[in-house]
Amino acid sequence: MINHELLIDNLCTQGFSIIDDFLESSSYHVLRELAHSLHQQGLFKNAKIGAKIQAQFNEIRKDETYWLDEDSDSSAVQAYLQQTNALACTLNQSLFLSLTKFETHFAAYQPGSFYKKHVDQFTSTRTRKISCVYYLNDEWQETFGGELKLYNLSDELMATVYPQGNRFICFKSELPHEVCVTHNMRYSIAGWMKTRC
Repeated sequence: MINHELLIDNLCTQGFSIIDDFLESSSYHVLRELAHSLHQQGLFKNAKIGAKIQAQFNEIRKDETYWLDEDSDSSAVQAYLQQTNALACTLNQSLFLSLTKFETHFAAYQPGSFYKKHVDQFTSTRTRKISCVYYLNDEWQETFGGELKLYNLSDELMATVYPQGNRFICFKSELPHEVCVTHNMRYSIAGWMKTRC
């Protein structure tokens, strides 16, 4: 069970919240295998930066992505979307964020990949409010790297989060963060809870 009161308190006091055992174990394993299978089939694309038509390839990030949608026929994908939608409802009720949309994708980081320090909120539009990452890696070790480093608005390090399987983190989208170089294959689901405008 997710402690919604703790989630709200953590977001308000420190700007982020970490939830382990986010999904049932069976859903987690199906998502992990799905990400691996899609990646092995070559269906992931090199990630870009920027919004829509201005998006471009870059030296800031080296991950690959496969976008998910709410019409997916995977019951595990639906379980993940239902859980994140439930969190969005809680955030709307408690913090009046007016979240209306969740966009999300699988992310694959091959050894040597990274995502340098950045913020998820675009300068041209501020619809992204809450960033979410769900990890799909069994028995991750610190020596594998690939940790998420999260900073406050004064650019001070607040947390170092290793991408352990079935771990979920959400944080305010204006917070700077980075994915350090990974030395092992690393899978996750990244997404954003958004407002209309």
